[in-house]
Amino acid sequence: MAMTEYPAGRLDNIGFVAIFTRYQGKWVYCWHKRRESYEHPAGHVEPNETPMEAAKRELFEETGIKDCKIIPLWDYEYIWDNGAGSNNGRVFYAEVNSLGVLPKSEMDHTRLFDTVPENYTYNRDDELADIEKIEKILKAYI
Repeated sequence: MAMTEYPAGRLDNIGFVAIFTRYQGKWVYCWHKRRESYEHPAGHVEPNETPMEAAKRELFEETGIKDCKIIPLWDYEYIWDNGAGSNNGRVFYAEVNSLGVLPKSEMDHTRLFDTVPENYTYNRDDELADIEKIEKILKAYI
């Protein structure tokens, strides 16, 4: 599987959004009931939905958060099986003003962390690298 990153807005047909979320200097992660591990909010873009609309919806569905500022950071393209399949995604950053009440969903609870939790669903090293990249972007522009 190969991944290529692009500036936000470069790719069309965004099918997936990932929202790195921070509240009072801590990263927000949600506990997935079925996977029994933490992950950042993310999900598919529904038909007739923009990536930003999907990011706001997924953030609410998986954390209960509505009161925040969301900005796009970068696009990515995953290609697998030597080009037999691909998926375009967009990564967002959300700066949260206030936490909300978690609606009924596949998530059990949210928790604040200084860094990526040990029991992270996916590749923790990749997540740490993304967090480091986001912190550099924020330091440079915000």
